[in-house]
Amino acid sequence: MSIPGLGQIPQQPETASTRIVALRPGWEWRFHAPTASPLVIKIVSGTAEKDGVELAPRNAYTFRAARSRILTWQGCEIEVDGRTDHDSVAPYASPADNPANALLNLHAQLNDMRAAAARERREAPRVLVAGAASTGKTTAVRTLASYATRQGGQPLVVNLDPAEGMLSLPGSLSASVFATVMDPEATDGWGGTPTSGPSTVPVKLPLVYYYGAREPEKEPDFYRELASNLAGSVSARLSEDEDVKRSGVIVDTMGVDGESELGVDLLSHIIEEFSINVVVVIGTPLLEQELAKRFTSVKTSLGEPIDIVLLDKSDGVAHRDQNFMQHVREACIKEYFFGDARRTLSPQIQQADFDGLVIYRASEIVLNGFAREEASVEMQHWTFAIMSAGPRDLPDTVRASSVVGFVYVSDVDEERKKIKLLAPVSGRLGDKPLVWGSWPEPFINLLG
Repeated sequence: MSIPGLGQIPQQPETASTRIVALRPGWEWRFHAPTASPLVIKIVSGTAEKDGVELAPRNAYTFRAARSRILTWQGCEIEVDGRTDHDSVAPYASPADNPANALLNLHAQLNDMRAAAARERREAPRVLVAGAASTGKTTAVRTLASYATRQGGQPLVVNLDPAEGMLSLPGSLSASVFATVMDPEATDGWGGTPTSGPSTVPVKLPLVYYYGAREPEKEPDFYRELASNLAGSVSARLSEDEDVKRSGVIVDTMGVDGESELGVDLLSHIIEEFSINVVVVIGTPLLEQELAKRFTSVKTSLGEPIDIVLLDKSDGVAHRDQNFMQHVREACIKEYFFGDARRTLSPQIQQADFDGLVIYRASEIVLNGFAREEASVEMQHWTFAIMSAGPRDLPDTVRASSVVGFVYVSDVDEERKKIKLLAPVSGRLGDKPLVWGSWPEPFINLLG
């Protein structure tokens, strides 16, 4: 708990843009980086971490449109260069009083389980993090994965929240092995992929499926199908890769508050499909109770009991309003095609004939929620998923295929029946089908 009478100590506005923030052991510096200007920080003494990633001393880290925190277990001094929309120090009487200590303890318990599984040649724990929206689920997943990686593990991380992407655009579900550290500066908090270009942090190779909507409840049957597809791929990777098998799986999920029966049903499906044996519920007691009712006496497909753990929500979880989240989505899309301040990409515009493209629309306004669509000006400024399927494959096959990449529709000329597509790399699209979903929403003037 916080020291009585202190709470959070707001940093007073400074006349100079550079200042030093001093943190004692177990304290946090919480900040909101503005969207319009960069915020640069350096650890000038001591040690600190962001989402479990240890920050290198004297290295400059640049943030834009970020709401996060820097945690120190031994104490540190942070040099801050630039303005913040808000920042504060969260003091605690001792490191044990910081809610982040619960994740550190959970990591230690998971490591013990990994060691026991390795001795017995079993799979390491498969962990699912659940809770209502804005409880810090994704931060917890990143932190647990980072701690495992720092100790030489290679955890397989799965994102099943289509509202936000992991190593991919929003609207997608993805999985990737994290054999190296995450990129603490990345817009999505995870890191780069091969399309991001050269990076000081090794890129990741995600497997991606395109759901194309924001809420899993919108098309629950299709969501279940994609979750099952990912679970099958995860199971195959665990059986083929001993390093991943020894490290286990960590699954991030959509916000579920426990009052939604459909939401709990979808979580239950995920738990069963991924053979989850550790469920971590953050700040949502009702959800913990509902899941306990369903799984207290149930075993996984591997014959293991399912442990359900309730953790408190940290008071450091930042509120992210709709405007902020829209900006983050747009930044992710822009970074996918153009890179960022550290690495600039040169996307290519390709022109195609209407009849040379196979386009499907995933929307409630078309037959069966998924149907072939002729190119039209309505598609302008939308992002399409490129599917790893053939032009003659059945619609259901196309929709359930994995994603090769994404293109942005920059212009549609209905009179000449031409469409211009922006791709992050050069080369023809070939005859792979494109899917037009309803999420993320159109990005106006990506080229403007």
